[in-house]
Amino acid sequence: MQGQAFYLITEAFRGWKQHRTVILPSLVTIFLCSVLLAAALSFLMGSLRAISHRDSFYEIEAFFVQVPDSGDVATLQKRLFSIKAVDSVRFVDPTAARDEFSKIFPSEMLDQLEGNPLPGSFRIVLLPRYQNPMDLRRVIHEIERWQAFDVVQAPIAWSEWIERWRFDMLFWPSAISLALLLTLGLIIGNAVRLTLFSRRLVVENMKYAGGSIFFIQFPFVLEGWMQGFLGSLLAVLLWGSLVWSLEANIPALQPYLTGLGFVLVGIVVLVSCLGAFASYRSVRSFLQKSW
Repeated sequence: MQGQAFYLITEAFRGWKQHRTVILPSLVTIFLCSVLLAAALSFLMGSLRAISHRDSFYEIEAFFVQVPDSGDVATLQKRLFSIKAVDSVRFVDPTAARDEFSKIFPSEMLDQLEGNPLPGSFRIVLLPRYQNPMDLRRVIHEIERWQAFDVVQAPIAWSEWIERWRFDMLFWPSAISLALLLTLGLIIGNAVRLTLFSRRLVVENMKYAGGSIFFIQFPFVLEGWMQGFLGSLLAVLLWGSLVWSLEANIPALQPYLTGLGFVLVGIVVLVSCLGAFASYRSVRSFLQKSW
């Protein structure tokens, strides 16, 4: 049994050596396609994370001219809730605003100033069905007419951008990924098919010697798996090093790239299994015609 396993593995590596003029171009193509696949899936992952924060683009912050007392706060909250599109209203007093500011920016920026320069505010979130740029602008303009507020702001530009490009951000990376996976399957399958035709005599001898279908298929399936594994492994190592070096220089990208390592490992596993499956289909088709 061990001798048969050793022979099958050796036969797979012998195919690499004998047909390197076919295998090497296939490996290069698998490598390039896997790099593009890693880029497409990384962009798709970042897009999903950006869209998951879409609710934050529909949060309005209304800053007070002067911080009101608790009674006026309750009155203003009730008045804000009367606006049809409003889902929630949260009061942020100057102390809480300073604490939040210190978590994001260095505390030295405020220590140089006397007192607390940050005003109180209301944070207003729109209902999901009203989360669109048109309703966001409408609510902002309505609140701006109130004399109690000095500045009313929201990331309107970001909300317009995310709504304009949301479909493209999800559709095109998905479509490109599927096209690349199909291309990889065809490339590996054709490479194994070429080596199979040139080793037809070996396959015939194995068949006439009483070799089972598994015994004949295994070296070619292992060969296809190795092509997918090696090509995709080199691709994800290159792409991962590029992305992580970029992340080190641009920390703002970190929230959108969390979990990239799992995606890259998944690409290696997926392309390797795809290579094995494409090789299996190619060998099976050949054997059905010649058996």
